[in-house]
Amino acid sequence: MILSACSLVLATAACSGDDDKDKGDKEPADAATSTDPKERRKRIAKTTNCTAEVSTTGAYEAEWGGEAQVRTGGKTVDATGPKAVYTLADKKNRVSLYSPGPEFKGSVSLSVGDLAYSSDPADAESLDIDKRGKSASVDVTLTSIDGQTVDLVADFTCGKPKKKQ
Repeated sequence: MILSACSLVLATAACSGDDDKDKGDKEPADAATSTDPKERRKRIAKTTNCTAEVSTTGAYEAEWGGEAQVRTGGKTVDATGPKAVYTLADKKNRVSLYSPGPEFKGSVSLSVGDLAYSSDPADAESLDIDKRGKSASVDVTLTSIDGQTVDLVADFTCGKPKKKQ
């Protein structure tokens, strides 16, 4: 019991963050302790509007599209995971395409109500998902935890359209 109370006191004192406010340090705590300036840099998160079209066949058959988004940045330069996340959502469906990134090959997920489907990591090489947030085009089979499969085709076009000359 005494050990638990001491742990709580130490954890609370270590997490107070009041010392950072006094110093005027505006960097995250983990970045402030880094000695490598490259590790301290953090890309600013950016959300860009997209248009998307999605169709599915198999265990779930549907077609929908419309306004979508892609989020890039918001992580340190050497953070693992996707560089860009493309999302199209409506009242029933949510499709997310995750671009490749450090120690991450890319993936696709689909949520329909309470059901969730995801791509096989072995299929990541076939996904065409731009890590800069410009476009994504996938044709992939997704599987639910209970083994149901859905074939998904999705196309995302993001940012301002290029002017024709």
